[in-house]
Order: sequence, then C-alpha cells, then structure tokens
Amino acid sequence: MKRAVFFQHHKMWLLGLAVVVLSGCSHYGHGHGPYAKMAKATIEGCTDSNITGTATLKERESSEGVKLVDIRMEVKGLKDGKHAVHIHEVASCQPCGSAKGHHDPGPFGKSTPDAPDFNHPYHMGDLVNIDVVNGVGKVHMATSRVTLSSGLLSVFDENGSSFIIHTNEDLYCDQDDELNKGCAGGSRDACGIIEPVS
Repeated sequence: MKRAVFFQHHKMWLLGLAVVVLSGCSHYGHGHGPYAKMAKATIEGCTDSNITGTATLKERESSEGVKLVDIRMEVKGLKDGKHAVHIHEVASCQPCGSAKGHHDPGPFGKSTPDAPDFNHPYHMGDLVNIDVVNGVGKVHMATSRVTLSSGLLSVFDENGSSFIIHTNEDLYCDQDDELNKGCAGGSRDACGIIEPVS
C-alpha cells in the first residue's frame, strides 16, 4: 500500500492514506468544483449530558480526481487536552459501545482498535485528535480514507457509521503488541451518528 505523510502540529506520521489537519484554511477546497455530497453528525456525551457538539462532512474532488472529505467538528464539555477522533463502523450511539470498532472495510480490514491483531493507525476511520481548550474543541481536517458516495470506503454502508471521541489522545501507535493497548484513545466520551444531508 502506498503511504503518505500525515501532518499534525508540525509532526509527521506515516499512515496508509492522507489525513491532514487544516487549521485556519477557510479557503481550502475552493477552485475544485462544488461539493458532491454532504453529511452531518450531532455529538452527544456517552455518559455526560454536558458534552455536546456538531460535525459536518463535505465531499469534493481534488484537482487530481481523488475524492476528499472535509470534516469540521466542534465539541463542548470535554476535558481540556487532546482526544482521539475516529469513524466507527456502525451508526449507533446507544450505548456508545454499539458503534463497534473503527471503520475499516475491505478484504484485509481489521476494525479492532487495540493490540493484538489490530490495524491501527491504518484504519480508514482513523482521524486526527481534537484539541480542547477551556472546554471547547475544534478541528478541521481532510481525508481521502472515506467517502460519502457509494463504494467500498463509504461511511454509508449497510450499517452506517458514527464518530467516536475518546477520553485520551490517539498516540498513532502501530506496534502489534500488548504494550500499546489503549494507545488509540481508551474509553469513549462522545458519539455522533453520521447522517446524509440532502
């Protein structure tokens, strides 16, 4: 599989496909035609009703013909610091565990987030951390790992998909051993079902 560079706060991580943080890039995506598909999610706390937020997803085609999904997320009520954000494989949040593992379709997909026998951080649903300051977290990213259109990478497969925000940050570990258990963010703080916008 080709690997691309993954940027976050001037750090480089080697991942399967590109997920890029776009802080301060309000012009990003202009000039590449209209958005083809749109989706949204309402974020709610798994056990804490004070955690609320929204996410928007907009699919566009890059100048090279690759489908990219721009994701904007804002969440209030999480503890300050970084929190892992992933797209999970089932459109369910009641309880948050019903969202199951990370979105990772394909003949070699492994949705399990922790060692052993996991594919993290190379899941299609692995995204970047959201950084919470004074109780408010915002992130803007673009990913080529998923699509809002039909196809193998679609978040709208037969089970749908959800965002999960975790208690801890994602360390992007990729060693297949028990020492890395929990490095994908640990327990689940919030969830939001991804729904299409007509």
